[in-house]
Amino acid sequence: MIRFLIIYFSLFAYFMTGELRAQYCNPFEIEETDFKSETRMVKVNAGWYPSWLEHREGQLKYPEPLPPLKKWNHPFMKDKLPSAMHEDSYASDISNMQGPIPENATVQYFQVREKGKEFSGMCPSFAFVDENTMVTLSFGRTNTTLLILDIENKIKVLDAIKIPGRGHTAMELASKKARMALFRNTSGGAYFFLSKENDVIIPGPEYSIFYIPIKNRRFERDRMLQYDILEEIEKGDLLVEGLKAKEGRNKLTAVMPDGEGNIWYTSKMGVIGVIDLKNFRRGDYQNKGLCPKTYSFYIGGFGLLRKIEHFFGKKYDKLEDLEFYKEGMSDVEYRRLFREFFMLDPDTREEIQNSFAVGPDGVYIVSNIALYKLRFNDQTKTIEMDPKWEETFRTLGDQIYPNDGTQKRGHLNDGSGTTPTLMDNRFVIIADNDQGQINLNIYSQEDGQLVNRLPLFEKDSSACENSVVAYRNSLFIGNTYNYVDPFDFNDTPGGIDRYDLNPESGKFEKVENWPVEHVDAKTATPKMSTKTGVIYVYNRHEESDDGHYDWQLTALDYETGRKVFYIRPEFGKGEFNDNIFFLMKSFSLGMKNYDKKVFNNIWATYTFGPNNSIYIGAYRGFLKFSSDTKP
Repeated sequence: MIRFLIIYFSLFAYFMTGELRAQYCNPFEIEETDFKSETRMVKVNAGWYPSWLEHREGQLKYPEPLPPLKKWNHPFMKDKLPSAMHEDSYASDISNMQGPIPENATVQYFQVREKGKEFSGMCPSFAFVDENTMVTLSFGRTNTTLLILDIENKIKVLDAIKIPGRGHTAMELASKKARMALFRNTSGGAYFFLSKENDVIIPGPEYSIFYIPIKNRRFERDRMLQYDILEEIEKGDLLVEGLKAKEGRNKLTAVMPDGEGNIWYTSKMGVIGVIDLKNFRRGDYQNKGLCPKTYSFYIGGFGLLRKIEHFFGKKYDKLEDLEFYKEGMSDVEYRRLFREFFMLDPDTREEIQNSFAVGPDGVYIVSNIALYKLRFNDQTKTIEMDPKWEETFRTLGDQIYPNDGTQKRGHLNDGSGTTPTLMDNRFVIIADNDQGQINLNIYSQEDGQLVNRLPLFEKDSSACENSVVAYRNSLFIGNTYNYVDPFDFNDTPGGIDRYDLNPESGKFEKVENWPVEHVDAKTATPKMSTKTGVIYVYNRHEESDDGHYDWQLTALDYETGRKVFYIRPEFGKGEFNDNIFFLMKSFSLGMKNYDKKVFNNIWATYTFGPNNSIYIGAYRGFLKFSSDTKP
């Protein structure tokens, strides 16, 4: 296997020489749908935590608002409304809008009624056209449905179209092993974004990127395009032929624009690319069918020599110094071994399972091996590593993070589970996959040097598949260890750690006794509202009801870490009135306490919306928590 690792690294340069271009776009083949849904008002149980009231000497006072987080005004994304999963292109998971509070709290359940072959439900991410209009995706067995919703009062569908889905079978919900594989697949559209011009850009389940503009709260059907990048990947000889049929092909993971307006995409198997949309936006494609150019590369080619040194502990000045590089094997044989062992073998290939972050001067992507700061060179039409990062990579190798090569219980793959988080223009943060206990890794945005590596949670009970929350000089991260099957209870150690920057030492230090009480935040990424002054987690109630620990929104005080309040949605037995066949209920959630289990967010994160609201995906659609009162 060592021999093949060397072949793997020595061949990266061979695959990084081509300029890859698209020639044609395909009009999006619209499949209309009479999408069936119902908006249900949910009973709400909301209240205050005794420890907070005691801290406030019995007075019903909310935490003080915090200074708004200063955010980069991305020229191609929404300014004040969320247009991607992690609130902004920095993936800060901080909102300057107010979140819901217990006073006059309401909860709506947008319940999808599609069933049978079209069975669908959970909406994992949300973007806002304006204060009264929202876009989301409902993931189904055979198709995914893109929705425009009126959210001003009672949620209602304004427009809906089908896009290709991941093609799951009903039996995949019945088999625990198949179910786990299903939820470890992050492709198919969850990491979409909404542009400033209200264009929805969606990474499809395999090789398609969908461009779907919105006008007057409707999809512009005559301007929709399906952008197929399969040919570009094949031209670079990066087509990962030979994957098992059940595993699928080189699935697209995420899309995001950089500061110049280029659309970046990533794929599970490590192919990254840039689409130049300058001509695309001018509409030249309408008459000639011409697409913008696209350029695809393999993530494994960056930091080549340093990776070799990292794996084998020996320094090389150039590729030609490798012992096995000059063995005389033919190019055909090299390429066969390269693909077989390091693009197909799940134990050795470099993959990308998370979204990425974008700042004014670069794009930050994490694989299951390393963290990269990249940019597109418009002169050479190539993706390059930032020069200062490249120097750090070459001399120190800081960006190759600790990884024992195993998939932790609570991770989706054998690497970092975090989308990189940018802390203004100073730091970029990820968690690693170290043996026994993962670490918080804090890097300089300027040169990629490691600032801190700090252990997280408890040994042998440590994992994180969510993004790090970054507010001014504070970092928050939730433990997802042992969260394996989202349809099961998953008894986990849970926990949240907080680290603050010490301005004197320039290092981050753990804030002890924060939070004051244990909090199990194992599913959705914790997020913070500066106006409300709290960090929200979507977790389970501490006490069981008929053997079930109910789902709820819990608010933690930023300053003290005390639990402040909770908002708990509730259905009585039989009140959810799901219209699917009882076998589907049994295969997925199980019949006992079904009306309580439907609040399960199944890994989905949540998003702050206008008018004191939070939207979070749920088993058969999504929930809207809101309140009409300011603290």
